[in-house]
Amino acid sequence: MITRRYFGGLAAAGVGAAAFGLSQPGRAQERRGGKIHLRCAIAPLRPTPAITVKEFEPVFAHVANEIGATYSLVSPESWAAISVAMSNGHIDLGWLGPWGYVLAHHRSGVEVVATAKYRGKPIYHAIVEGRPGLPIKRFPQDAKGLKLSLSDQGNTSGWLIPYAHLLKEGVDPRSFFQLREGATFGNNVMMIQQGLVDLGSNMDRGRYGMIEAGEMDPNKVQVYWTSDPLPNDAICVPKGFDPALKTRIRDIMVGLSEDKAQSLMGSGYNGFVAATHADYKIIEDAGQITGKLKV
Repeated sequence: MITRRYFGGLAAAGVGAAAFGLSQPGRAQERRGGKIHLRCAIAPLRPTPAITVKEFEPVFAHVANEIGATYSLVSPESWAAISVAMSNGHIDLGWLGPWGYVLAHHRSGVEVVATAKYRGKPIYHAIVEGRPGLPIKRFPQDAKGLKLSLSDQGNTSGWLIPYAHLLKEGVDPRSFFQLREGATFGNNVMMIQQGLVDLGSNMDRGRYGMIEAGEMDPNKVQVYWTSDPLPNDAICVPKGFDPALKTRIRDIMVGLSEDKAQSLMGSGYNGFVAATHADYKIIEDAGQITGKLKV
């Protein structure tokens, strides 16, 4: 199993193609049966990799079909792991979290071509949820000493953004809270509902999805903090990827109507907009605040 640890730790540990079931990268675009083969990967948007692949594979299949390519698709259990794999050249087309994209961009020049839309918008919010009835009017000031669960350090809304917010508020998360790290959003919600933790990180689109899927009782999980708007997940290609193919992929994805896109993706996701690195500046800033990114 791919462990949930910080991007740099994963890289040092040698996370590579074997962890994803992928072949080693080559200089030229891989071909199978005379066709271009796209090695695709998607961040863990749903509670399990299997659910993620099931819900989002149609959009990757659509792109491959439009360019006359074959494809393979995997989803890791860690947001950090997919960033490392993208940086190491084991993925041709990746759906990365914003923080994972920024890390991969600085590590190896990974390029963003599009941003995913959720409910018609290319933005979302990080949130901190918790048991209803907690005496919190201001977060984090009123939450001292509570049990807080954050996600792995490769996760944008689950770790980076709330951690940066705490630091900006003058709070040392490790001494201010009973802090634990590494949980998935699904695990955070489960622990809140079972009373194992007081607070847990999530993202608003994840919350909506869990409620719609019956995986969360909104009466048992209350939102106590919401971030500023964040750019949605990044659709990326590695540095040096064929420019014409990159443009073609971007145009196919951006050209999807919202209805068509919704039919190809998990609930709530309904398209893409063209993107550049500048769209992810707020993520870079948070990376610098936490000390995880040196620019």
